[in-house]
Amino acid sequence: MEERTILVIEADENIQNGIKEALGDKPCRFVFVDQAEEAVVSLMTEMPNAVILSLELPGGDGVDVLSNIRDMDEEIPIIILTGAPTKEKLLAAKRAKAIDILLKPPDYARICSKVSAYMWVSDELAEKTVKSDEPVDAFAAAAKAALGDEPAQPEPFVEAIPKGAEVVNINDTIAGMRVARTLVLNGVVYADKGQVLTDKVLTNLNRMGVPEICVYTDNALKKKVEERKKKMATATVVTTPTTSSGEKTFSKVKRSAVRAQVNAPATMKRKLKDGTESEFPAEIADISGGGCALLTADPLEKGEEIILNFELDDGKFPMKDIRGIVRHSMKRFGTEALPQRSGIFFNSITEKFRENLITLVFKIERDNKQKEDMLRARFGYAPKKYRPPSS
Repeated sequence: MEERTILVIEADENIQNGIKEALGDKPCRFVFVDQAEEAVVSLMTEMPNAVILSLELPGGDGVDVLSNIRDMDEEIPIIILTGAPTKEKLLAAKRAKAIDILLKPPDYARICSKVSAYMWVSDELAEKTVKSDEPVDAFAAAAKAALGDEPAQPEPFVEAIPKGAEVVNINDTIAGMRVARTLVLNGVVYADKGQVLTDKVLTNLNRMGVPEICVYTDNALKKKVEERKKKMATATVVTTPTTSSGEKTFSKVKRSAVRAQVNAPATMKRKLKDGTESEFPAEIADISGGGCALLTADPLEKGEEIILNFELDDGKFPMKDIRGIVRHSMKRFGTEALPQRSGIFFNSITEKFRENLITLVFKIERDNKQKEDMLRARFGYAPKKYRPPSS
Protein backbone atom coordinates (compact mmCIF):
# COMPACT_ATOMS: atom_id res chain seq x y z
CA MET A 1 0.00 0.00 0.00
CA GLU A 2 1.16 3.51 -0.81
CA GLU A 3 2.14 5.77 2.06
CA ARG A 4 -0.41 8.48 2.82
CA THR A 5 -0.10 11.70 4.81
CA ILE A 6 -2.67 12.43 7.50
CA LEU A 7 -2.92 15.89 9.04
CA VAL A 8 -4.19 15.69 12.63
CA ILE A 9 -5.30 19.07 14.02
CA GLU A 10 -5.85 18.30 17.70
CA ALA A 11 -4.31 19.73 20.90
CA ASP A 12 -4.98 16.69 23.13
CA GLU A 13 -1.88 14.48 23.12
CA ASN A 14 -3.87 11.46 24.29
CA ILE A 15 -6.11 11.71 21.23
CA GLN A 16 -3.08 12.25 19.00
CA ASN A 17 -1.49 9.07 20.36
CA GLY A 18 -4.77 7.17 20.08
CA ILE A 19 -5.07 8.02 16.38
CA LYS A 20 -1.45 7.13 15.74
CA GLU A 21 -1.83 3.80 17.50
CA ALA A 22 -5.10 2.97 15.70
CA LEU A 23 -3.42 3.42 12.31
CA GLY A 24 -0.13 1.92 13.42
CA ASP A 25 -0.27 -0.95 10.93
CA LYS A 26 -0.95 1.37 7.99
CA PRO A 27 1.69 3.15 5.89
CA CYS A 28 0.97 6.61 7.34
CA ARG A 29 2.96 9.77 7.77
CA PHE A 30 1.37 11.84 10.53
CA VAL A 31 1.55 15.61 10.79
CA PHE A 32 0.30 16.82 14.17
CA VAL A 33 -0.84 20.42 14.70
CA ASP A 34 -2.13 21.76 18.02
CA GLN A 35 -2.83 25.40 17.13
CA ALA A 36 -5.57 26.82 14.93
CA GLU A 37 -3.30 29.29 13.17
CA GLU A 38 -0.93 26.51 12.06
CA ALA A 39 -3.64 24.33 10.49
CA VAL A 40 -4.03 26.00 7.08
CA VAL A 41 -0.26 26.49 6.74
CA SER A 42 0.28 22.76 7.31
CA LEU A 43 -2.42 21.96 4.76
CA MET A 44 -0.53 24.00 2.15
CA THR A 45 2.97 22.75 2.95
CA GLU A 46 2.31 19.09 3.78
CA MET A 47 -0.30 18.29 1.08
CA PRO A 48 -2.07 15.65 3.24
CA ASN A 49 -4.40 12.97 1.88
CA ALA A 50 -6.82 13.29 4.81
CA VAL A 51 -7.51 15.63 7.73
CA ILE A 52 -8.67 14.81 11.25
CA LEU A 53 -9.83 18.08 12.79
CA SER A 54 -10.88 19.01 16.32
CA LEU A 55 -13.39 21.86 16.51
CA GLU A 56 -12.02 22.91 19.90
CA LEU A 57 -8.57 24.43 19.34
CA PRO A 58 -6.38 26.87 21.26
CA GLY A 59 -5.77 30.13 19.45
CA GLY A 60 -8.81 30.02 17.17
CA ASP A 61 -12.22 28.69 16.20
CA GLY A 62 -12.33 25.15 14.81
CA VAL A 63 -15.35 26.05 12.66
CA ASP A 64 -13.32 28.80 10.94
CA VAL A 65 -10.44 26.38 10.43
CA LEU A 66 -12.81 23.87 8.86
CA SER A 67 -14.19 26.51 6.51
CA ASN A 68 -10.70 27.59 5.47
CA ILE A 69 -9.62 24.01 4.81
CA ARG A 70 -12.65 23.33 2.66
CA ASP A 71 -12.17 26.58 0.73
CA MET A 72 -8.61 25.49 -0.12
CA ASP A 73 -9.43 21.88 -0.94
CA GLU A 74 -12.93 20.82 -1.93
CA GLU A 75 -12.21 17.09 -2.06
CA ILE A 76 -9.94 16.18 0.85
CA PRO A 77 -11.72 13.83 3.32
CA ILE A 78 -12.19 15.37 6.77
CA ILE A 79 -13.09 13.65 10.03
CA ILE A 80 -14.49 15.99 12.69
CA LEU A 81 -13.87 15.56 16.43
CA THR A 82 -15.80 17.61 19.00
CA GLY A 83 -16.09 17.58 22.75
CA ALA A 84 -18.92 20.12 22.87
CA PRO A 85 -21.28 19.68 19.93
CA THR A 86 -23.48 22.64 19.05
CA LYS A 87 -25.90 23.36 16.23
CA GLU A 88 -23.36 25.70 14.62
CA LYS A 89 -20.66 23.03 14.64
CA LEU A 90 -22.95 20.35 13.23
CA LEU A 91 -24.12 22.57 10.40
CA ALA A 92 -20.53 23.57 9.60
CA ALA A 93 -19.46 19.91 9.48
CA LYS A 94 -22.35 18.99 7.21
CA ARG A 95 -21.69 21.94 4.88
CA ALA A 96 -18.07 20.83 4.65
CA LYS A 97 -19.24 17.27 3.82
CA ALA A 98 -17.17 15.71 6.59
CA ILE A 99 -16.97 11.94 6.24
CA ASP A 100 -17.63 11.47 9.97
CA ILE A 101 -18.37 13.49 13.12
CA LEU A 102 -17.25 11.90 16.39
CA LEU A 103 -17.76 12.88 20.00
CA LYS A 104 -14.61 12.97 22.13
CA PRO A 105 -13.07 10.72 23.26
CA PRO A 106 -13.48 9.21 19.80
CA ASP A 107 -13.76 5.58 18.77
CA TYR A 108 -10.30 5.02 17.29
CA ALA A 109 -11.33 1.82 15.52
CA ARG A 110 -14.00 3.83 13.72
CA ILE A 111 -11.43 6.46 12.69
CA CYS A 112 -9.17 3.71 11.36
CA SER A 113 -12.03 2.21 9.36
CA LYS A 114 -13.09 5.54 7.86
CA VAL A 115 -9.56 6.64 6.97
CA SER A 116 -8.69 3.24 5.52
CA ALA A 117 -11.75 3.28 3.27
CA TYR A 118 -10.56 6.53 1.74
CA MET A 119 -6.81 6.01 1.78
CA TRP A 120 -6.30 2.44 0.67
CA VAL A 121 -8.63 0.57 -1.67
CA SER A 122 -8.08 -2.73 -3.41
CA ASP A 123 -7.03 -2.88 -7.07
CA GLU A 124 -10.13 -4.94 -7.81
CA LEU A 125 -12.43 -2.24 -6.44
CA ALA A 126 -10.52 0.46 -8.30
CA GLU A 127 -10.81 -1.42 -11.60
CA LYS A 128 -14.57 -1.75 -11.20
CA THR A 129 -15.00 2.00 -10.91
CA VAL A 130 -12.76 3.11 -13.79
CA LYS A 131 -14.59 3.61 -17.10
CA SER A 132 -12.68 2.80 -20.27
CA ASP A 133 -14.15 5.68 -22.27
CA GLU A 134 -12.91 8.51 -20.05
CA PRO A 135 -9.92 9.10 -17.75
CA VAL A 136 -10.85 8.70 -14.08
CA ASP A 137 -8.75 8.96 -10.97
CA ALA A 138 -8.83 5.37 -9.74
CA PHE A 139 -8.35 6.25 -6.08
CA ALA A 140 -11.10 8.88 -6.02
CA ALA A 141 -13.50 6.70 -8.01
CA ALA A 142 -12.91 3.71 -5.76
CA ALA A 143 -13.49 5.81 -2.66
CA LYS A 144 -16.75 7.12 -4.09
CA ALA A 145 -17.84 3.61 -5.01
CA ALA A 146 -17.11 2.39 -1.49
CA LEU A 147 -18.71 5.28 0.40
CA GLY A 148 -20.74 7.33 -2.07
CA ASP A 149 -20.28 10.94 -3.12
CA GLU A 150 -21.65 12.12 0.20
CA PRO A 151 -21.27 9.36 2.80
CA ALA A 152 -24.52 9.30 4.74
CA GLN A 153 -24.58 8.99 8.49
CA PRO A 154 -26.74 6.15 9.80
CA GLU A 155 -29.99 7.26 11.35
CA PRO A 156 -30.61 6.42 15.01
CA PHE A 157 -32.02 2.95 15.65
CA VAL A 158 -32.10 1.81 12.02
CA GLU A 159 -30.71 -1.64 12.72
CA ALA A 160 -32.54 -4.25 14.77
CA ILE A 161 -32.16 -4.40 18.53
CA PRO A 162 -29.34 -6.87 19.27
CA LYS A 163 -30.07 -9.95 21.33
CA GLY A 164 -29.89 -9.24 25.03
CA ALA A 165 -30.45 -5.50 24.55
CA GLU A 166 -33.29 -3.03 24.93
CA VAL A 167 -34.10 0.56 24.01
CA VAL A 168 -34.53 2.69 27.13
CA ASN A 169 -35.34 6.31 27.90
CA ILE A 170 -32.17 8.35 28.37
CA ASN A 171 -33.41 9.18 31.88
CA ASP A 172 -33.46 5.45 32.64
CA THR A 173 -29.77 4.98 31.83
CA ILE A 174 -26.92 4.99 34.29
CA ALA A 175 -23.12 5.01 34.12
CA GLY A 176 -21.81 1.50 33.54
CA MET A 177 -24.41 0.42 30.99
CA ARG A 178 -22.96 -0.85 27.71
CA VAL A 179 -24.16 0.49 24.37
CA ALA A 180 -25.75 -2.17 22.16
CA ARG A 181 -25.72 -0.24 18.90
CA THR A 182 -24.08 2.93 17.66
CA LEU A 183 -26.07 6.04 18.45
CA VAL A 184 -25.98 8.80 15.83
CA LEU A 185 -28.04 11.96 16.28
CA ASN A 186 -27.89 15.01 14.02
CA GLY A 187 -24.77 13.63 12.39
CA VAL A 188 -22.78 13.21 15.60
CA VAL A 189 -21.69 9.81 16.89
CA TYR A 190 -22.51 9.98 20.59
CA ALA A 191 -21.80 6.41 21.56
CA ASP A 192 -20.42 3.42 19.68
CA LYS A 193 -21.50 -0.18 20.02
CA GLY A 194 -19.75 -1.78 22.97
CA GLN A 195 -18.89 1.54 24.60
CA VAL A 196 -19.49 1.73 28.35
CA LEU A 197 -21.49 4.82 29.29
CA THR A 198 -19.93 7.29 31.71
CA ASP A 199 -21.48 10.19 33.60
CA LYS A 200 -19.79 12.62 31.19
CA VAL A 201 -21.24 10.88 28.13
CA LEU A 202 -24.71 10.82 29.70
CA THR A 203 -24.42 14.54 30.47
CA ASN A 204 -23.62 15.23 26.81
CA LEU A 205 -26.53 13.06 25.67
CA ASN A 206 -28.94 14.90 27.95
CA ARG A 207 -27.58 18.30 26.92
CA MET A 208 -28.16 17.55 23.25
CA GLY A 209 -31.63 16.10 23.83
CA VAL A 210 -31.01 12.47 22.86
CA PRO A 211 -34.35 10.78 23.69
CA GLU A 212 -33.47 7.07 23.84
CA ILE A 213 -30.49 4.75 23.74
CA CYS A 214 -30.06 1.03 23.12
CA VAL A 215 -28.10 -0.75 25.85
CA TYR A 216 -27.37 -4.35 26.79
CA THR A 217 -29.57 -5.58 29.59
CA ASP A 218 -27.86 -5.46 32.97
CA ASN A 219 -30.21 -6.42 35.79
CA ALA A 220 -27.97 -5.01 38.52
CA LEU A 221 -27.79 -1.58 36.86
CA LYS A 222 -31.51 -1.66 36.03
CA LYS A 223 -32.20 -2.23 39.70
CA LYS A 224 -30.15 0.87 40.55
CA VAL A 225 -32.17 2.89 38.04
CA GLU A 226 -35.43 1.70 39.59
CA GLU A 227 -34.19 2.62 43.06
CA ARG A 228 -33.26 6.09 41.81
CA LYS A 229 -36.70 6.55 40.21
CA LYS A 230 -38.44 5.48 43.42
CA LYS A 231 -36.47 8.06 45.40
CA MET A 232 -37.43 10.76 42.89
CA ALA A 233 -41.06 9.70 42.95
CA THR A 234 -41.25 9.82 46.73
CA ALA A 235 -39.41 13.13 47.02
CA THR A 236 -41.78 15.59 48.64
CA VAL A 237 -41.92 19.34 48.84
CA VAL A 238 -40.43 20.64 52.06
CA THR A 239 -42.44 23.53 53.47
CA THR A 240 -41.81 25.97 56.28
CA PRO A 241 -44.42 28.34 57.78
CA THR A 242 -42.71 31.71 57.44
CA THR A 243 -45.53 34.19 56.78
CA SER A 244 -47.35 36.10 59.51
CA SER A 245 -50.64 34.44 58.53
CA GLY A 246 -49.09 30.99 58.96
CA GLU A 247 -49.12 30.15 55.25
CA LYS A 248 -46.59 27.54 54.18
CA THR A 249 -43.80 28.66 51.89
CA PHE A 250 -42.14 26.23 49.53
CA SER A 251 -38.40 26.13 50.09
CA LYS A 252 -37.10 22.96 48.46
CA VAL A 253 -38.30 20.51 45.83
CA LYS A 254 -37.01 17.62 43.77
CA ARG A 255 -37.30 19.74 40.65
CA SER A 256 -36.57 17.05 38.07
CA ALA A 257 -39.78 15.31 39.12
CA VAL A 258 -42.07 18.34 38.79
CA ARG A 259 -44.75 18.32 36.08
CA ALA A 260 -47.48 20.95 36.03
CA GLN A 261 -50.88 21.08 34.36
CA VAL A 262 -51.18 24.15 32.11
CA ASN A 263 -53.87 23.64 29.40
CA ALA A 264 -52.17 26.20 27.16
CA PRO A 265 -53.30 26.70 23.52
CA ALA A 266 -50.52 26.04 21.01
CA THR A 267 -49.73 25.73 17.34
CA MET A 268 -47.84 22.74 15.97
CA LYS A 269 -45.83 22.56 12.75
CA ARG A 270 -45.19 19.15 11.24
CA LYS A 271 -44.04 17.73 7.93
CA LEU A 272 -46.62 15.83 5.95
CA LYS A 273 -45.95 12.71 3.90
CA ASP A 274 -45.68 14.76 0.69
CA GLY A 275 -42.84 16.77 2.24
CA THR A 276 -44.81 19.95 2.83
CA GLU A 277 -44.96 21.63 6.24
CA SER A 278 -48.32 22.57 7.76
CA GLU A 279 -49.49 24.19 10.97
CA PHE A 280 -52.16 22.68 13.22
CA PRO A 281 -53.95 23.80 16.41
CA ALA A 282 -52.94 21.95 19.56
CA GLU A 283 -52.97 22.24 23.34
CA ILE A 284 -50.29 21.73 25.98
CA ALA A 285 -51.95 19.62 28.67
CA ASP A 286 -49.02 19.56 31.06
CA ILE A 287 -45.33 20.42 30.97
CA SER A 288 -42.04 19.60 32.69
CA GLY A 289 -38.48 20.75 32.24
CA GLY A 290 -37.89 18.15 29.55
CA GLY A 291 -41.12 17.88 27.59
CA CYS A 292 -44.89 18.10 27.55
CA ALA A 293 -48.14 16.27 26.93
CA LEU A 294 -49.61 17.54 23.67
CA LEU A 295 -53.25 17.26 22.60
CA THR A 296 -53.92 17.14 18.85
CA ALA A 297 -56.79 16.19 16.53
CA ASP A 298 -54.75 13.60 14.63
CA PRO A 299 -52.24 11.02 15.89
CA LEU A 300 -48.52 11.74 15.61
CA GLU A 301 -45.79 9.30 14.56
CA LYS A 302 -43.33 8.04 17.15
CA GLY A 303 -39.92 9.60 16.48
CA GLU A 304 -41.44 12.44 14.42
CA GLU A 305 -39.97 15.91 14.98
CA ILE A 306 -42.43 18.77 15.40
CA ILE A 307 -42.19 22.50 16.17
CA LEU A 308 -44.32 24.06 18.92
CA ASN A 309 -45.28 27.64 19.69
CA PHE A 310 -47.12 28.55 22.89
CA GLU A 311 -46.93 30.82 25.93
CA LEU A 312 -46.74 30.21 29.67
CA ASP A 313 -47.31 32.43 32.70
CA ASP A 314 -49.88 34.66 30.97
CA GLY A 315 -47.60 35.36 28.03
CA LYS A 316 -44.56 36.32 30.15
CA PHE A 317 -42.70 33.14 29.15
CA PRO A 318 -42.91 32.57 25.37
CA MET A 319 -42.03 29.11 24.06
CA LYS A 320 -41.16 29.95 20.45
CA ASP A 321 -40.15 27.44 17.77
CA ILE A 322 -39.55 24.70 20.33
CA ARG A 323 -38.51 21.50 18.56
CA GLY A 324 -39.66 18.24 20.03
CA ILE A 325 -39.55 14.50 19.38
CA VAL A 326 -42.75 12.47 19.66
CA ARG A 327 -42.22 9.72 22.23
CA HIS A 328 -45.69 8.16 21.99
CA SER A 329 -49.18 9.04 20.77
CA MET A 330 -52.47 7.51 21.85
CA LYS A 331 -56.16 8.35 22.00
CA ARG A 332 -56.81 8.92 25.67
CA PHE A 333 -57.20 11.74 28.18
CA GLY A 334 -57.76 14.28 25.40
CA THR A 335 -60.68 16.55 24.59
CA GLU A 336 -63.50 16.13 22.09
CA ALA A 337 -61.81 18.48 19.61
CA LEU A 338 -58.26 17.28 20.39
CA PRO A 339 -58.59 13.61 21.39
CA GLN A 340 -55.01 12.49 20.66
CA ARG A 341 -52.51 12.78 23.51
CA SER A 342 -48.79 12.57 22.70
CA GLY A 343 -45.67 12.69 24.83
CA ILE A 344 -43.17 15.23 23.49
CA PHE A 345 -39.47 15.42 24.38
CA PHE A 346 -37.92 18.89 23.89
CA ASN A 347 -34.68 18.42 21.93
CA SER A 348 -33.67 21.98 21.09
CA ILE A 349 -33.65 23.98 24.33
CA THR A 350 -30.43 24.96 26.07
CA GLU A 351 -29.55 23.96 29.61
CA LYS A 352 -30.02 27.54 30.82
CA PHE A 353 -33.46 27.75 29.21
CA ARG A 354 -34.35 24.35 30.70
CA GLU A 355 -33.40 25.59 34.19
CA ASN A 356 -35.62 28.65 33.74
CA LEU A 357 -38.43 26.43 32.49
CA ILE A 358 -38.12 24.10 35.49
CA THR A 359 -38.30 27.10 37.81
CA LEU A 360 -41.47 28.28 36.06
CA VAL A 361 -43.02 24.79 36.12
CA PHE A 362 -42.37 24.65 39.85
CA LYS A 363 -44.13 28.02 40.24
CA ILE A 364 -47.11 26.87 38.15
CA GLU A 365 -47.41 23.65 40.16
CA ARG A 366 -47.31 25.67 43.39
CA ASP A 367 -50.02 28.03 42.10
CA ASN A 368 -52.14 25.06 41.00
CA LYS A 369 -51.84 23.55 44.45
CA GLN A 370 -52.85 26.81 46.10
CA LYS A 371 -55.93 27.10 43.84
CA GLU A 372 -56.89 23.53 44.67
CA ASP A 373 -56.54 24.21 48.40
CA MET A 374 -58.68 27.34 48.02
CA LEU A 375 -61.43 25.42 46.22
CA ARG A 376 -61.33 22.68 48.82
CA ALA A 377 -61.59 25.16 51.68
CA ARG A 378 -64.38 27.16 50.04
CA PHE A 379 -66.55 24.52 48.38
CA GLY A 380 -65.46 21.27 50.02
CA TYR A 381 -63.95 20.21 46.70
CA ALA A 382 -61.33 17.50 46.68
CA PRO A 383 -60.40 14.48 44.57
CA LYS A 384 -63.02 11.76 45.01
CA LYS A 385 -60.79 9.34 46.88
CA TYR A 386 -60.03 11.97 49.54
CA ARG A 387 -63.62 13.07 50.11
CA PRO A 388 -65.05 12.03 53.47
CA PRO A 389 -67.97 9.58 53.35
CA SER A 390 -71.36 11.29 53.24
CA SER A 391 -73.38 11.10 56.45
